[in-house]
Amino acid sequence: MSIALSTLMTGFAEFTESVAVESAADAGSNATKIVDAALTIYGDGYFDEWWIYVTSGDASGDIRQVETFTNADTTLDPYVDFSAAVVATDTYELIKHNPDSTKRAINDALVSLFADKKLYRRIVFEALGQDDLANNAASGQAEVEVTDDTLFFVGQEVTVKDDDASEDATILSIATATNKLTMTANLANAYTTAANALVMAKSGHYFNAGATLGEARITGIFVKLGETEGRKTYTDWGVVRATDGTKQIYFPTAISVDDQNWVIEAMGGFDVVTDPTDTVDIDTGKVKLLYSEAAFHFYDKQANDMALGDDVRLRAIANSYKRMVEVDFRGLRMGQPRERISLTTDSDFD
Repeated sequence: MSIALSTLMTGFAEFTESVAVESAADAGSNATKIVDAALTIYGDGYFDEWWIYVTSGDASGDIRQVETFTNADTTLDPYVDFSAAVVATDTYELIKHNPDSTKRAINDALVSLFADKKLYRRIVFEALGQDDLANNAASGQAEVEVTDDTLFFVGQEVTVKDDDASEDATILSIATATNKLTMTANLANAYTTAANALVMAKSGHYFNAGATLGEARITGIFVKLGETEGRKTYTDWGVVRATDGTKQIYFPTAISVDDQNWVIEAMGGFDVVTDPTDTVDIDTGKVKLLYSEAAFHFYDKQANDMALGDDVRLRAIANSYKRMVEVDFRGLRMGQPRERISLTTDSDFD
């Protein structure tokens, strides 16, 4: 499921017991203050030096430290004005720790957990060596526009086809800015998206991984037997780099993509999340694993920034969360698939 960064940050604050308060501004709020009657239970100065993280409205994403909190008018006055006026119903969070540090810790955790094969995005790709045309292609000229040019390479032999016609071609050049493939000869036929036009690689040994797989670790390749019959594992493959650095899947025995449906499974890393609405695709059962790793990075960074003495306590806290990561991971019993780096390495899940 997709979980918003704002939700992860609130959950992290609760997980580390740094007491996050989620609320919404009332009328009277503006670019210099937040008024919120829901804070009436807190005394003067309770939120001084805490951090405001605005999660909706024109100032969404703003992080400001509280200079003073006044109970009489339930007003939070930040040291620095917001980037835009905060108005009634705009949501925000109050957090003891700087939310920027929390964001950084969550992103660091996503990177390190992926590197350790503990947390990843499962990718299932079923378009090996083929892509739909993005626009119609006229006859008598050599260009076809696809949706993802990274699936092809110069010199590759392909078939251009739709429901009404087909012809073989060889790619002369690729315009990456426009996803246009230029063939060595003009097309003899016209092809339309309405007739399901596509470009399909002919049988071969090398196929570009493409943008969907990107740098994800390929963990298995399968031949799809049908919609109901399942699939079978294909074992004779490897991952190589073309001379220009492009990631390719190599088959020692040439394969064809026009008479068999190929399924590629991979585990991918996560994009950096910065905006409150940015999301992370993660199973709810693995969120605690993410929080534990993020807490390790959070306190380890604090320990590195502290003077000698308190750094020992903070590093001990960091290490306790690191041990929790291992406990959480064992509890999840997650497999650790690995990308094959040679033709003799097993590519199935552990």
